[in-house]
Amino acid sequence: QLYSDGRVVRTSKPQWPDCAADPSFEKGEIGCKDVILDEGTGMWARIFAPKSATVVHDASSTGKHALLVYFHGGGFVAFSPASSIFHGLCSGISHKMGMIVVSVAYRLAPEHRLPVAFDDSFVSLQWLQSQAKKSPMDRDPWLQNADFSRIFLMGGSAGGTIVHYMAARSIHSDLSPLEIKGLFPVVPFFGAEERSKSEIQSLVQPDVLTLADCDTFWRFCLPEGTNRDHEYCRVPSAEEIAKIDPMPPSLVVVGARDVLHSRQVEYYEELRKAGKDAKLVEYPNRGHFLLFPEVE
Repeated sequence: QLYSDGRVVRTSKPQWPDCAADPSFEKGEIGCKDVILDEGTGMWARIFAPKSATVVHDASSTGKHALLVYFHGGGFVAFSPASSIFHGLCSGISHKMGMIVVSVAYRLAPEHRLPVAFDDSFVSLQWLQSQAKKSPMDRDPWLQNADFSRIFLMGGSAGGTIVHYMAARSIHSDLSPLEIKGLFPVVPFFGAEERSKSEIQSLVQPDVLTLADCDTFWRFCLPEGTNRDHEYCRVPSAEEIAKIDPMPPSLVVVGARDVLHSRQVEYYEELRKAGKDAKLVEYPNRGHFLLFPEVE
């Protein structure tokens, strides 16, 4: 809720309360801890790691572990890595895939309108770069066994949009020795002033995310004085995507009943028109979802 005096009140869904970080490994093989990425802004991230990936508690190393950088959803206005829906997802990925997961807490709109979320998200990659440049013994103990040559970017909803913009920004900066190997935009959050086919259909068959929700989120997060045809909102064209060179392979994950389905398929088609390595995975009976069904 945004009040006329500028106050913002966020209410969490009761089934998605915040979860505290637990670095003890006492409840299983996956631990998590919070780290500050930028002292100036207070930006932080939650790291999830298998015990074998860390050098705490005398855990033995089982080799290098790939890194997944995760960007949460919430229309750029809600949630954080501590929200149970994303805490559980990242913990599950770390457990099932044996990966180190860095879940990023970018600053939220309307207090911090776009492109702040994109800027903060890129800071997370720069922070990882600074860790990678250190000797293993000088890194964060949970990253000493990280394989910085195998980094994957994943995000759901607004986080899926962030994944695209991280790929676009990475070509303008030297992130070495980081090597981004793949992109996983899950139900990415795009829009426009003109209503799409799936948006119109959602008025008859509402999704868990409604069209009114989308309009509100964009009103809160886009720069003042702009509309949904702004570059931060609309699906990027093939011509724009072609400029992202090189671009890691993309796996675009969508739900056929999603209010944003038409935009998401359009994004995939623009990737293909631009000659990018992209695949589409569609769940026919799902709407706008933030979790993979396999790890729910």
